[in-house]
Amino acid sequence: MGVALVGCDSKQESTTNPTVDGTGSAQALQTTENDQTLAISEEDAKYLQDVEHFGGFVLGDLAFPKINNSIKQQDWETFESFFAPDFEGEMFVWEKATSHHFDFANFQTWTSKSSRTPSLNRTEFVNEVKELRERFTELERSGFKVMQMKPEHHGEFDRPWNGSFKISMAGKNPDGNIAFLSLKFSCRITAISEETPDAKEYILGCVPYEGKYGAAEKFLMEDITNSTGITNLGLRDNWKHDYGEGQTRPFVTGGIFANDFNQDGNTDFLITDLDGLFFYVGDGNGKFKEQSIQLGLQRFIKEPVAVVADFNNDTYEDLIIGQSMYVNEAGKTFRKLTPEEFDVSLAKRLGSIAVVDFDKDGMIDFMEVGVIVKEGAHGWVNATEETERATENRLWRNLGNFKFEDVTEQSNTIGLGTGAFSAVWFDANGDQWPDFMSACEFGRNDYFLNQGDGTFTLADLPGTHGGFSMGITVADIDNDGFGDPYLANMYSKAGERIVGNIRADLYENYAHDVAKQLEEFVSGNELYHNNGDGTFKRIGREVGVNDVGWAYGTGAVDLNGDGYQEIYAPVGFQSVTEDKPDG
Repeated sequence: MGVALVGCDSKQESTTNPTVDGTGSAQALQTTENDQTLAISEEDAKYLQDVEHFGGFVLGDLAFPKINNSIKQQDWETFESFFAPDFEGEMFVWEKATSHHFDFANFQTWTSKSSRTPSLNRTEFVNEVKELRERFTELERSGFKVMQMKPEHHGEFDRPWNGSFKISMAGKNPDGNIAFLSLKFSCRITAISEETPDAKEYILGCVPYEGKYGAAEKFLMEDITNSTGITNLGLRDNWKHDYGEGQTRPFVTGGIFANDFNQDGNTDFLITDLDGLFFYVGDGNGKFKEQSIQLGLQRFIKEPVAVVADFNNDTYEDLIIGQSMYVNEAGKTFRKLTPEEFDVSLAKRLGSIAVVDFDKDGMIDFMEVGVIVKEGAHGWVNATEETERATENRLWRNLGNFKFEDVTEQSNTIGLGTGAFSAVWFDANGDQWPDFMSACEFGRNDYFLNQGDGTFTLADLPGTHGGFSMGITVADIDNDGFGDPYLANMYSKAGERIVGNIRADLYENYAHDVAKQLEEFVSGNELYHNNGDGTFKRIGREVGVNDVGWAYGTGAVDLNGDGYQEIYAPVGFQSVTEDKPDG
């Protein structure tokens, strides 16, 4: 997935703002800029390439690792040599931290509002970092990473740069506990050139704006896979699989679906994969046994998309796998329904399936999310024409006895068509009706409010754009009774640097605040705090859950039993080298 930077050299057409008719259906939600190029000028492109080369590669990949190595080796003379003689810096006052105590760990945090030391010279600053390094008797990993970096004067690389960097350490503290430290600084650097990796005295100043320290006797969670029996699955490895000419590596190869199919109180797992499925039955003691054949499921079912729900109200969970429905026969076995029994034509290619009783009639309905309707289409930002639609949602109403009717059109739930990955149903505005929000990869996220009469209206998300997402979950992070969506997206320091270095007037003649949309594109995960009325406040960056990397399916669970849900996001797409697993 890439950023299409829009040039401003060509003629601009007038555009319309989003409007909503009397029923709440969206009209002209996003209009397409006409007669424009889809690339910035060669001059602007060359500038962005050069600034990222120096700020990201030369400084970040070649110079900063030497600073990190001096910290790791506790070579403080070398470490001090990277700071200018007239360096001026600050550090947090460590005793003024905000403390967070849990049964399993203790944490300290500092923010831009926290107390800081008076101005430090380079020797004093080095001594502060030295004290931090001494918090670790065993340093397992460390980092000195560039974050943002921008010439102080646009285009003048031979003058000072402003930006930020992060110092991180992890290992064992003097008490033998595991510990980590993360500090983010705004900074000023001298001119950056090809000689910088071998240069000294190029850090002119730095001020901390975020700090985190944590220590615990042991990790909150441990990997127990090898002791469970869920091993040697032989799941699809995109490096090893022989894809034919013209075939692309899929971004979704399968999933894990927890259930209790036999109602014995123990968690079971359906695992889908492009190379076959598995059904593991739990014994309640942390052990699982593969039973797919015994339960009437064929190992060669190569469908990644599935869902678990009780579709016939017999209290036993049934399965949709790919394009087929499997009825749970009293927790003993699954039986694939015939086309006469289940006559829904399910899509072959889609993002996911989400279940809900949207009309509160007591029967579980389901939505096919992100059904691909046009091969190769991506539903880019500002595209609204039906010919540009990449995906659509399909809502199926349960009529009973495994009969369903397509109510997509009448319910107004087809979505914006911008590459939906997944969706969640939750009561967003407290009216006791389930609403839905989806994560859309190539444009605005779907957010529709249930009107209680079988129809939905498009609602607004905060921010200029509110999209570019690849996973979604809902947690009530503050236990106020309202769900707070957490959406996954790609976070890239390089992306932020590039967007941050776009000249300020590049998009001034464009509608839709294109520059702001680009900033949101690279901002990473977003956590929406529910205001209780169906509106939200963006707090992802504020609470520190945005910069997690290339994130997909987010989740929420109370891991430490304190009554508050934690949120998490798996990270990764395809590994860089063949010897590392994807993810």
